[in-house]
Order: sequence, then structure tokens, then C-alpha cells
Amino acid sequence: MSDNETLLGVSSVYLFGRPLDDVILRGGGVYGNLRVPRPGNNNFLRRQLEHVVGTAPNQRPDARLARIFSFSFEGAFYELAPPAIFLVHGAGLDPDDPPPTNAAGQVEYKRLSRAPGSSARTGLGLQIGAFSKDMRVWIYDKSDHSLRLDAETGSLEQILLSGEAHGGGMGRSGGGMGRSGGGMGRSGGSMGRSGGVMARSSGWTPRKAGDLD
Repeated sequence: MSDNETLLGVSSVYLFGRPLDDVILRGGGVYGNLRVPRPGNNNFLRRQLEHVVGTAPNQRPDARLARIFSFSFEGAFYELAPPAIFLVHGAGLDPDDPPPTNAAGQVEYKRLSRAPGSSARTGLGLQIGAFSKDMRVWIYDKSDHSLRLDAETGSLEQILLSGEAHGGGMGRSGGGMGRSGGGMGRSGGSMGRSGGVMARSSGWTPRKAGDLD
């Protein structure tokens, strides 16, 4: 990878994490083998999931999932707490490669312990501390489509019942009731306008009575 700086680096997003070894993405259609027509032309995410390397018949799936711990964008470093799972491609790059060297070509380990060797793989001009030795980096453009999975662990009471059956689901129903209440409010406005029509009608009645006198 070149260390040259280009205009394309302005919109680059650097994802730092580790690939998951126990999950394999197979790609394929949205509904498997079912031939369900999709009239839309937006297949960005599908193409990302079906990404392959090599040429037939030696091509192999390249899309995979990785646990991302942090990212950098526009020269700033951000940590994810907790880490999230993202769609990536390939094994990723070593953010510490190439290591910083002196004039004699020897690796400067003291400098490497403080910061990576090249900003081309980190997007950072200054960083205090190095990455873990097993950390990898994937570089994308901010407009690229991806997939994010936020894993939540715990007992079923915590991750299912408390959110859906003990208030979370009722809260959403309450939101529907709130919208219904808004409809009732609008209906009340219509009744108010009807009341105004009745008032004008009652005003017309005395004038007619005066004509009779």
C-alpha cells in the first residue's frame, strides 16, 4: 500500500478490529433460492455481501464479519463502547506496517511502541500508543454501504422479556395510542369549526326576525 497522500483520503474511514472466525458469510440472494422479483436498482449492500476475490473457477468469498473496536475519520480517533460487528472484506491490514525505521533501515521499536509507523493505514497524524499486535484495519470510503450488528448478551429476561413483554412492547403500543390521541385532537378541531358554523347560523336568525317586525 502506498504511503502517498491523495484527495481520496479525505473521505476515508479506518476500521480497527479483528475478524470473526466462527461466522462464515455465504452471500446469495436476499431470499435465498426463491426467485422473488426486486424492481429496485439499489443492490449496494448485496454486492458487498457477495464480494469475491480471484477469477472463476478459483474465486472465493471475501466478505466476512469483524468485531470493530475503534475507527478513525478526518484525523480523529474514536473508540466504540461496546465494540460492534461490521461487514468487512479480506483479512485486513496491519496498522503498524510498515514499522518506523532509522537511516540504517533498523526498526525503531521505541518509536513503534508510541505510535504506528505510517498514517496511510491509520488516517491519523498523531497517536499516543500502539495498537494490539493482532489488530487489523480495513479502509473504506464513507459512502460505501456496510452492515452493522450490535450483539447483546444476557439472560432471556434481560434481553427479551424486560424489553418486549414488561414495558418495551407496551411502550410502543402507547405510542400508537398517542398517535390516535392526535387524531382525536384533530377531530376536536373539526368540531370547533362546526361550532363556528352554528354560531353564524344563529346570528342570521335574529336578522330574519327583525324583518318580520
